[in-house]
Amino acid sequence: MQLSEVIREFGDIVGFQSLETNENGVVHMTIHKIGDLFIDAKYSDEAGNCVFIYLLRVYERFDGNLYRRALALCDYQPNEEFLVHPVLHGDQAIGFAIKYCIDDFDLNIFQKIIHKLEDLQDRLEGDLPS
Repeated sequence: MQLSEVIREFGDIVGFQSLETNENGVVHMTIHKIGDLFIDAKYSDEAGNCVFIYLLRVYERFDGNLYRRALALCDYQPNEEFLVHPVLHGDQAIGFAIKYCIDDFDLNIFQKIIHKLEDLQDRLEGDLPS
């Protein structure tokens, strides 16, 4: 399945009509209670066949401990389906990213990735002091 088809199908499910990449090859959507979701179609590895999906949330109180906790949540376990990377954007947004091979990318995988990224964000927030 083509990346553009997956993006359109996902858009139909979540109520974004005609969801597609912008002129920079990126889809950005803000999803209530989940965060800012990005699909970077122009990102590629050496073979040029990967998509980069990341989820960011803004935190009012940001310090090095928050980023250290995000790094700890990215520890890879042998049974993990995805290799996750922490993402830092500006001085208040932090998140997680997954790079995935476009050849194997479909709506089911995309939904699994979103759930994984959302779970990591929720776990990160769960570690924050009230």
